[in-house]
Amino acid sequence: MEPARARALAERLHAGERDPSGRPLLDHIRRVVAGTPAEAHTVAWLHEALETGAVSERGLLEEDVTSDQLRAIRLLTVSFPTRSDVAYLGRVVLIAHAAGRSGRLARMVKVADVRDRLRHPQRRRNGWSPPYTRALGLLLAGDAATSTQEIALSGWAEQ
Repeated sequence: MEPARARALAERLHAGERDPSGRPLLDHIRRVVAGTPAEAHTVAWLHEALETGAVSERGLLEEDVTSDQLRAIRLLTVSFPTRSDVAYLGRVVLIAHAAGRSGRLARMVKVADVRDRLRHPQRRRNGWSPPYTRALGLLLAGDAATSTQEIALSGWAEQ
């Protein structure tokens, strides 16, 4: 899916939605898009779509999301919200080490997402806040390790 179409879809799906602090969710989504390279813009526009239940995976496919884009969005989607640092960081590790193009797209978006959450903290009713600083470190370290592994594997596959 092209980013312009993803933007229109996100704006339609999230119109009027608010984050836990009461701010428009689209403000966060726009900042995440601005923090990603162009190749990740479609995933950035749609990174909240499945999590909020605004659309189904089938709906995204019907809108022409590619399989790599859908896999990246799945990696970014939290189906069961938690207040556990361990659970949150476990998901971050999964994203940090996810292989292929979908893994790279998810990492680019998650890094921008976490950076935005650090700059614009949310006030949650329950008082818990995810360990964003630790998550950012894991994502950046995982991205470097995954890139090195993919380079090594691609060299091995060419032999």
